Amino acid sequence: MASASAARAAMRPRVPPASRGSAARYRVAPRASPRAAATRAARFVRAKSQSSSVVSASTSEPACARDDTGKMVCVEETKGVVFPSNLRCALQVIVPTPEVDDPAYSLSDYMRLPVDQYVGIELPMGAQMKRVPGSDSLFQLEIPGLKFLSLEVKPVVRVRVRLIDDGEVVQTWTGQRGEPGGKSVAFREEEAAAIAAAEEKAREAEANGDDASAIEIPVATPMGRPEREDVALIGPCVLIEAISCRVEGKVVEELGVNDLFVFRGTTCFRWRSAGDDSLAGPPLRRTGPGGEEEEPSKMVVGKAREDESVIAGWADIGVGVDPPGAFALLPQSFAEKVGDAVMRTTLKALQTVFLKGLGADYQRWASDAEYRAAREVAAKEAAAEAARELGDRERASSAA
Repeated sequence: MASASAARAAMRPRVPPASRGSAARYRVAPRASPRAAATRAARFVRAKSQSSSVVSASTSEPACARDDTGKMVCVEETKGVVFPSNLRCALQVIVPTPEVDDPAYSLSDYMRLPVDQYVGIELPMGAQMKRVPGSDSLFQLEIPGLKFLSLEVKPVVRVRVRLIDDGEVVQTWTGQRGEPGGKSVAFREEEAAAIAAAEEKAREAEANGDDASAIEIPVATPMGRPEREDVALIGPCVLIEAISCRVEGKVVEELGVNDLFVFRGTTCFRWRSAGDDSLAGPPLRRTGPGGEEEEPSKMVVGKAREDESVIAGWADIGVGVDPPGAFALLPQSFAEKVGDAVMRTTLKALQTVFLKGLGADYQRWASDAEYRAAREVAAKEAAAEAARELGDRERASSAA
């Protein structure tokens, strides 16, 4: 009875509840419709008042970073929303990186440098990485010309890049395992019971001649693909997390794409180096030393000997989407398969080239004293500029 009621209820459009209290357990992404943008906008108006105080467990940086367009979809504000279609991509890239003889300039020392080094690493496909003004850990990644069937878009992703120190633990998202849509069996059962109770109340009201339309019936949350929010990563590593995103393109505004998707992504860089004895340690894994076991990556690019110093990167990307326009007519399995392939091709190119560039930059840093000195000066100047920009913004905000 409860499951049948839940299935019928899932067909009814419903605006998500106005609070993040108990009713918010039934939040669901809006279906593609003329009011989709208004529905998404209303949800962000409600969440905006909370976003300024939401911070990561291990950093004081805000958990959301919008740009001047005001169209960035904030990851923190969309946690728990399950979309009808879900794209996934995960891969591991291994790049052998020989260390220089001088132990003062090991690969471990290099990987622990300030994260502003990533701006200077070249990317393929015309992609660009730029530092976000006013921050020394936020960067903006732009990838032009990404094509999904006949739709060409330009993703603009703001990411937080930070060094996770030895033994430090952070909770991260993964789209490779977990419960469907990240919802437990207990959640699904409670939700089905609530839907059945609301429908029964509506039937009773109708039988008594009352207005049954005034009774709100929750929408069943889509199943979605597996995901988790609580995977612990243990340092040392460099962690890159998507915190906000938007897409640009000729028909993006017409289709309301920015109102119909959410982006999730984490990338973890680890290393094996003589500088911190990790070269003689256990094999590298995404969750870190002592971390929980995971299935080996299904897609691995590159390889290295067990006694070889390396940089290794694990990327885990997910996109939830309510297909807009004619795309809503495509079979879900087909749309997800095509989307997975597009993401996989793009991610493989980006991460492979980036890590090879990082390895080459290490070689130059380790062997060129002038380059090291220039890098140190540039890092200090970037930090000072970030502090000035942040001060200017705070003064402008106070004046307003």
